[in-house]
Amino acid sequence: MEARKGEQNRHWFRSERFSLVNGQWFFQTREGSIEGPFDSVHEAEMELMLYLRHADDHLFQGVC
Repeated sequence: MEARKGEQNRHWFRSERFSLVNGQWFFQTREGSIEGPFDSVHEAEMELMLYLRHADDHLFQGVC
């Protein structure tokens, strides 16, 4: 990825957001919290989407 004028190049990386621990699924947020447990990866994905939607609601309402 190219840096903008005046900025240094940075190395970006992605990590896996979902993890399976002892048969239960979890997801990690950008804020560093770990949410779960969930019975399936599909349930964890749905809960992540709800989490993100809720976070967006707070941003638009000026609450955080």
